[in-house]
Amino acid sequence: MIKKVFLSLMVLLSVLGLCACSAKVNGNKEKNFSAANDEAITERIASSVADLNGTALNVSLEEKRIIQDQSLNVELGDWGNVKFISYEPDHSIDFEDVSFFLAKEDMIIYTFPYYYENNSTENDAGIFDSVAAVDFYDVNNDNIKDVIVIINYVTGAGPQGMTPRPRARLSLGIRLISCSFRNFVYSLNNPLGGWL
Repeated sequence: MIKKVFLSLMVLLSVLGLCACSAKVNGNKEKNFSAANDEAITERIASSVADLNGTALNVSLEEKRIIQDQSLNVELGDWGNVKFISYEPDHSIDFEDVSFFLAKEDMIIYTFPYYYENNSTENDAGIFDSVAAVDFYDVNNDNIKDVIVIINYVTGAGPQGMTPRPRARLSLGIRLISCSFRNFVYSLNNPLGGWL
């Protein structure tokens, strides 16, 4: 009986100790993250919105990093005929994510905002593997084509960690939305159009 009480007391104290540590760590993290996140979002929006007038940006791309089979010519509303460019990460930079651009007459006219802070997938998706698909479809029925991209990542965790896992991104204007592939397919088929 004494052993059971002692064991129960130890478990209870351990749980309370972990909860207190977790609250302390998460509380500090959220306060710092919120301010940093607001600043990062402002910078990303400013850098991508600055080019909305269609003038060329001061961006140069390495030809070898352009993913040719996922870079397509397309008619995109006010942008006109443009080339959508999928641009693979610099492999010398750990956890760098894929980037996307619009080009017209061999000049970059729009940079899609990074989805992850500092374009790093270190704490989020895993390591970039490939761009599985790019499509242009009016998802929200506003008569403007939206950009849909499916990106494969590997997590390296577990027995199937090197199996690429798809993540979908949807660009509505300058806004990027991400979700798991299953939820993405469900939301396209959902008449309410809601995200899960």
